[in-house]
Parts: sequence; C-alpha cells; structure tokens
Amino acid sequence: MFADYVYFSDNLKRYYPNIYSELVNILLKHNVRYGVLKGTNDYWCRDYMPVQVEGNSFVQFQYHPDYLEGLRDYETPKEISMSLTKSLIPDSLISVSSIIADGGNFTLGSIKRGGKYTPVVVMTEKIFFENSGMDRKDIVCQLETLFPNHKFLFLPWDRNDTCGHTDGILHAVGVDKVLVNLNVYPDDVAASMRNILESCFKVIDLKLSDYHDMSWAYINMIHTQNVIIVPGLGIPTDKEALLHIKELFPDYQDRIYQVQMPSIVKRGGGALNCLSWTFTL
Repeated sequence: MFADYVYFSDNLKRYYPNIYSELVNILLKHNVRYGVLKGTNDYWCRDYMPVQVEGNSFVQFQYHPDYLEGLRDYETPKEISMSLTKSLIPDSLISVSSIIADGGNFTLGSIKRGGKYTPVVVMTEKIFFENSGMDRKDIVCQLETLFPNHKFLFLPWDRNDTCGHTDGILHAVGVDKVLVNLNVYPDDVAASMRNILESCFKVIDLKLSDYHDMSWAYINMIHTQNVIIVPGLGIPTDKEALLHIKELFPDYQDRIYQVQMPSIVKRGGGALNCLSWTFTL
C-alpha cells in the first residue's frame, strides 16, 4: 500500500513555529507521515527538492532561479537537496537533469481517454526563458524522456508573476478536471491559459465573491490521500474558498482544513504547496 510523506524545511519550523505546529498536528491526526529537511537555505522546499514522476521515480532539476539573482544566499545547492533526498529515497530511483526548473512549475493531473489514463504535466513557459541557452525542442524532448508516457501542457508566463509556477494556477480534481483561479491574471493571459487547459480538462473556476492579488493561494494547497489543507488569508473569501473545495472533494468530508498564513503569502508569494515537499512511496 502506498503511503504519503510530507516534509517541511526546518526554516519553516524556525521562523513560523505556530503554523508549523498546526500543520503537523493535522497530519498527525490523520496518520500522514511527515518530517523536517535540515540544512536548507529557505523554506520553499517544493522548488529545490526532486519532482516525483508517476510511480516511484524522481527527477532532481537544477535549482538556480532568476528571481534569486542577487539573493543567492537563499538558494539551496543541489548537493544539499540530493543528500536529503538520498537519506529518504533509494538512489536508484533518482535521476538528475541539467534543466533549470522549480518544483512549483510541475503540476500533475490526469485524463482518461478510451479507458486509458494518461498523466499530464502542466508548466508555464518560464522554463524556456530560464533555459534560454537550450533549444525549446530539446527541452521538451528531455522532459518527455524524464516523464515517459506523460502529456505536457505549457501555459503562457505572465511576467507579473515572477516565479512563473503553475501550483498557484491549477490543482487537479480527480481525473479530467482541474480547479483554477484565472481571475488574477490579465484577460488575454487568462484566456490563453483556459484554452490550453480545456484541450485536456474540464476547467472549474474557484467560486469567490471577490478576486484579489493573493486569491491564487487557495489553489496552492497540501493534498494527500488522507487530508487536504487549504491556505487561509485572513479575509472573508477564506470561507468561500474552503466551502468550494469541500464541494469538489466530497470523499474527504471532515478531512479538509484551513490554516491561516497571510503573512507568509504576502511576504513570500507562496503558500502550502510551495512550503511542502510531498511524495508517495
């Protein structure tokens, strides 16, 4: 039987102990295995830890984001990421890629066509800008080799979104469906994203009475087999977002929680998926 694991950087525990404790208590209540990654340089561990491919294999990409230019002290070296990974996962399951990419730009869903399930990786085109020395076709070819039998979708990159990640754009809702909050993007960018996503998925818009510059964070949740944890922003739409997510995941019933974290979202531009490294073994 597969089991979920959720890991956080020790920096989250150090700088936001109350939020860390609340998250851990929820995970403990629902028997989700968790742990701490020691020696990292910031708490956004999703981005510098490996990406899990469908099954038990993992890919370690190069973590060297352009948004940390001049702030390289916050960049966790690959040697640290790999050392932490190998302490938890057999070396034989890990591949290393020369592509520069953040884990937050890999969002997985799945589609069913003719009785066959196909995993889908959704990324923004930020990956082509960060690897400008490589030909686009070569990047796609390498990705398809690393993620065999996967379909790739590339969404436009809104330049106002410095990180260019997809984990604040969409979240899979079972098979063939994704939850999105495209209202935070310019109309032309949102329309393009919607058209690309609709080529594979039924697109469900997050139902809010008001959309604001941080409402993307509701999409950026922790989602395990046993529990879902949604970020809270300390504003009235928190209840609306939580209610809609509960409607979309009826099998979870009383296993969906909301943890307030407006200070982290506002300061760092990330939320719960960004703060966690999750995998299944």
